[in-house]
Amino acid sequence: MKSSQRGFTLIELLVVIAIIAILVALLLPAVQQAREAARRTQCKSHLKQIGIALHNYHDVSRSFPPFFISRTGNPSRIGDVDKGANWLVFLLPYVDQAPLYNTWNFDIPANQNPGRSAELSIYKCPTDPQSDGVHCSYAGGGWARGNYGMNVSPCDHGVGSATNTLGGIGGANYVVRMRDIIDGTSSTVAVDELRAGLNDRDLRGSWAMPGLSAGTAAMFNDASAPNSREPNSDDMENCLVSGFAGNASQGMGCFDSTNTGQMTARSLHTGGLQLLMVDGSVRFVSENIDFKRNTTGCGSVQDRGVWQAIHTRNGSEVVGEW
Repeated sequence: MKSSQRGFTLIELLVVIAIIAILVALLLPAVQQAREAARRTQCKSHLKQIGIALHNYHDVSRSFPPFFISRTGNPSRIGDVDKGANWLVFLLPYVDQAPLYNTWNFDIPANQNPGRSAELSIYKCPTDPQSDGVHCSYAGGGWARGNYGMNVSPCDHGVGSATNTLGGIGGANYVVRMRDIIDGTSSTVAVDELRAGLNDRDLRGSWAMPGLSAGTAAMFNDASAPNSREPNSDDMENCLVSGFAGNASQGMGCFDSTNTGQMTARSLHTGGLQLLMVDGSVRFVSENIDFKRNTTGCGSVQDRGVWQAIHTRNGSEVVGEW
């Protein structure tokens, strides 16, 4: 007796391949969503740890850290290099980075400290692949990337000062104490998410750099709501050679300025970004949050949207659910 063996026909093989392709197409978005959920959770954990570090720093120093130390020159110009440590450097001992903190020489400018090149996962959001990208070559070069910025001031261009009573939680050579948070610790933002620069000349998202590469300010006019896609939404020096002047196609629009006076909050999370509040809680905010477009800062209480209101520490706004 003869045994007959039957193989796959070409049509059957193509059908099987098509079924597998459909299954992969159905499963891939779910896998990607699961991975992003894990990255977002890790990003949230990093913000919570930074919040604990800020509170521990406040317990020891009786204030939050200054945004950065500026010795001479214009504090709004990152290119003026005589600047010292910024707030994330001051937090190093409180995020298990005491050895790196101990190597930092506070008597020389930040751009001469080799510690600025340290890759620190605690200061990165894993959703942003550029945080593991090339270091920033501007203002001395060698700046490692990060994704978290101090809330400096929603109302003024620049880096904040002692006269900015509406502002955030720190300024250049200026510290804020818990008692200064008149609007309430659960209603005031301490830290925003930032996106890291898309090439080596883009200064945004450099964790040790003194200035708005590690902070947010001037959240009005074209620096609209979170993840602003306005073409000129950040006013920053070196924008033109960074290749993104007037180009918001990648959500990183900026205006080439003689100094860095405006930086808005950004992330690659779908639909919004995460905020660390002064009380240590972390909240997700939609990029569709209420925002009022003003051309002269925050204006009166009635002129501020919820987005501006949650970034003031002494604005007398009444903010409901958001």
